[in-house]
Amino acid sequence: MKINVMYEDSFQINVKQAFDLTMQWLLGQHKAKIKESTPSKYIEAKQGTMMTNTGHDPNWKKRIRINFYELEGKKTLIRIEAIPLARNIFRVEKLKQSWFDGLFSHLFSLLQTVGKQQKSEAILKSNFETVERIKYCPYCGKKVEEKTLICPDCGIDLV
Repeated sequence: MKINVMYEDSFQINVKQAFDLTMQWLLGQHKAKIKESTPSKYIEAKQGTMMTNTGHDPNWKKRIRINFYELEGKKTLIRIEAIPLARNIFRVEKLKQSWFDGLFSHLFSLLQTVGKQQKSEAILKSNFETVERIKYCPYCGKKVEEKTLICPDCGIDLV
């Protein structure tokens, strides 16, 4: 039986930023292997391990397809399709909830936070001149670009 698990949500962030942040998230914290990508439109990756003992572990090996759709008002709709690579899956609803709670809710909350942060930064920029600052990862101490949201060395969130 083939199972496709779908998640989708829209965010107040432009499609290019959503794509870039999702790539950082996949490569950094979740060590996914990108199989195919079309910038600002589509990502296909494999993530997880076959060593887990149940189909309800967020790290269970899966194929992930992420589509990005540009909406009006600098909003982006993100649709994630996750397909388990194992043949035997029991309790599909539990699997779906496990993957959302353990993996995809993190991406969605990260995108939500960035959207809110950009809105407040836009208000600040209208009142104050911005100054370029050097940014360091609080976990590993490596120097990162100011716009980086996930440390490329250790994978920690910088938001």
